[in-house]
Amino acid sequence: MHAPSFPERARPQRLSRLLTTLGPWRLSLLLLLPSVALSEALGVAVQALMGVDYTPSLLVAAGLCGVLPPLLALPLLQHLQRLERQNLALEVRATRDELTGVLNRDCFLQLAEREFARSRRYDADCAVLLVDADRFRNINDRYGRSCGDALLRAIVHASSRQLRSPDVLARFSGEALSVLLPQTDPLGALDVAERIRETVAELQMAWKGATVGTTVSVGVASLGVGHAGLESLLGDADGALHAAKEAGRNCVRAAPIQPRRSGEAYPVISK
Repeated sequence: MHAPSFPERARPQRLSRLLTTLGPWRLSLLLLLPSVALSEALGVAVQALMGVDYTPSLLVAAGLCGVLPPLLALPLLQHLQRLERQNLALEVRATRDELTGVLNRDCFLQLAEREFARSRRYDADCAVLLVDADRFRNINDRYGRSCGDALLRAIVHASSRQLRSPDVLARFSGEALSVLLPQTDPLGALDVAERIRETVAELQMAWKGATVGTTVSVGVASLGVGHAGLESLLGDADGALHAAKEAGRNCVRAAPIQPRRSGEAYPVISK
């Protein structure tokens, strides 16, 4: 699932990308069309005001129009390319976590709100995971923050390998990650959570002659009729995460599975 777009910048960005795609010669031809019309007008004006022959004036103006568009097109394209790079950098900064490269909390919440509403509307499965590295402060204290940062990036990379392309992985806070699983029933969500836990538990990172690793605790919550909004679903995932910590860490715990639709006596499990 992709990061959200920003409608207020979408139109200028589309125009900039279109002009950049044209390249200098096509853009020159595009600029040449109004230039030819301008040369025609200049030739007529010169003839009317100065009483000179129209044809030489037109030829001079046409010559200028043949030279000016390429001269104007190159700096214009360079400026547009600079703007495009700046816009991309700003968009990355607004949506991505600087340390790990995955989505940040704000972007995750926007996407999760959208998916929550879609799942409600179409009565679809949806689940959220909260993944927290166990005793991560001990690693920072023993090996230094640079080691902790590198290990967190390794955890993110290992976790992302267990996900599908529609799933969303984000850095939620500190050493905590959040995962949005669209079209995933409760058993499927537990399966993903367990795969992430196992993968991280096997992770061993070499650091200055030492081997560093950690484990994760995972809380799982699946969308049910009792979730009035995204906040309540995340609250259940957070409660399940605390239960995993209290159970000794390096384990997965799930919030109680609720009926997906009002009036159902039992949870719906489609897997």
